[in-house]
Amino acid sequence: MTFIATISWSAEAPVDTPVERSGKAVVSQHFGRAARSYDEHAVLQLAVGRSLVQRLPEALPINHALDLGCATAPFARAQQQALPDVQWQAVDLSSAMLAEAAERGRLDETYQPLCADAENLPLSTSSQGLVFSCFALQWCDPQVVMAEINRVLAPGGRLLLAVPLAGSLAELQSSWQRVNHRPHVNALPSLADWRSAAFQAGFADAQLQQQVMVEYYDSVKAIARRLKATGADHVSGASGLTGKNAWQAMVKEYEARRTQQGLPLTWNVLFLEAEKS
Repeated sequence: MTFIATISWSAEAPVDTPVERSGKAVVSQHFGRAARSYDEHAVLQLAVGRSLVQRLPEALPINHALDLGCATAPFARAQQQALPDVQWQAVDLSSAMLAEAAERGRLDETYQPLCADAENLPLSTSSQGLVFSCFALQWCDPQVVMAEINRVLAPGGRLLLAVPLAGSLAELQSSWQRVNHRPHVNALPSLADWRSAAFQAGFADAQLQQQVMVEYYDSVKAIARRLKATGADHVSGASGLTGKNAWQAMVKEYEARRTQQGLPLTWNVLFLEAEKS
């Protein structure tokens, strides 16, 4: 799941605030609405996930694994092929995403759904041989979620994590900042935040690698459609929808960044691998 930015516009109108609804309920709602369109538009997430699948170990200390924040479980078949004897649980905060995974035929007796919060998993301590997570934990507190992952992993269990970092969507954030100072891009944890969280959780030998990835689009509207279609159309702390004049001014700022390939959208991606001692 991805939950980062909003760039849609309309007349100013009230919206839900964190006081009125819990942040996680809003996350679940936005991802649920994007369940049908997620696979078609989550191009970067799927590319990162395929790279993460290539890093799967050949064997686990115990044959239980989590796809944490699985969305529509697009990697289910590849994960099962890589680890055919493992019992997987597809964990997501959105029941609609899990329903879409089932409709696409990705859930079965060895790949079972579990609607749950990554920061508070209803699983026994030391019950998992692997936690796999792709673009799903950016809405979590790194220290809380890393401690929870460490709790459910068995000794010798592996963590494979990919998550967007601070600095992602820099072009979008900068273009909006030249128009107004309202939040349009969620603040994301940094590499240092994740490194500290891994160490505090007990992953002393965690390997962290940062990779910069750039997508190109024909228009800002295409970027907006892509973000909405993957559930990334809500920002924590935003107090209202963006007016048409502000939208047009932002588009003008963004267009100044156009290259021969199109409008760039940059992602800073963390790949984290660790083993529980």
